[in-house]
Amino acid sequence: MYRKEDIVYRYDGSWAGFLCCVFAAVYSKEQPFAVLTFEQPLLTLFEERTIETETEKARRVEQSFAKKLGPDARPTLMRAFLCDDPDRDTKLLRMLLLGYKVGPAAFNMLGHADVAPVLEMARSTVSEAHQYKGFLRFADYGDFLGAVIEPKNQVLPLLQKHFCQRYPEESFLIYDRTHRGALLHQAHKASYVRLDEEPCFPEVSKEEEGFQDLWKTFYRTIAIKARENPQLRRSNCPMRYWGQMTELKGELQTGNGSIQPVKALL
Repeated sequence: MYRKEDIVYRYDGSWAGFLCCVFAAVYSKEQPFAVLTFEQPLLTLFEERTIETETEKARRVEQSFAKKLGPDARPTLMRAFLCDDPDRDTKLLRMLLLGYKVGPAAFNMLGHADVAPVLEMARSTVSEAHQYKGFLRFADYGDFLGAVIEPKNQVLPLLQKHFCQRYPEESFLIYDRTHRGALLHQAHKASYVRLDEEPCFPEVSKEEEGFQDLWKTFYRTIAIKARENPQLRRSNCPMRYWGQMTELKGELQTGNGSIQPVKALL
């Protein structure tokens, strides 16, 4: 039994660091009030405990997942960890403490207060990554392909396999403006990079501008005006993606449901 404690764990925000928080909770037999990164604000006066990231402790916790929680536990937990829910770490820890108690059956307790939030976080991240597989747009900068996205969650790790397999011979860079990270693929190798500033993409060539204009023309041409359904369109392609989509850049959703170029509304 884990006793609830009025204490807050602080850690560096990494996956290994979070696993060390799990290690600390299990071996102290306590359930902290909250688990926060160093950057997150604290709205209570509870005591804080800094959890150092130690590779060996993180390895031991990660190895315990398959044995105590089942083979599907680690992928689900990691997808939930990529979610940007502000209470993510606290929710994950609570589910893990339950899982260590009841075993793999924890992942089938869909209505449990400590399980449902974690499964929802994992679903949210996977769903957003799936949408970006269709909505992400590259531009050709000559030596490489570049794209900018603004996801709610950290979806780059879930996009790596899809785009690396789709463009195995290409060099490309996908920049996550929300989290200031980038997925870089070059010479058949992929890597993640944390950037302090947004990369400065060069100007696209006239040829690339021509292809973008062709794509926009194609998009407008295949539309059937008599069957326009703005609400269905927003449902299938949420507006938050439009700013990075070549065919929808510069468009706004007006009050009456019609689409007008931004310049026409200024």
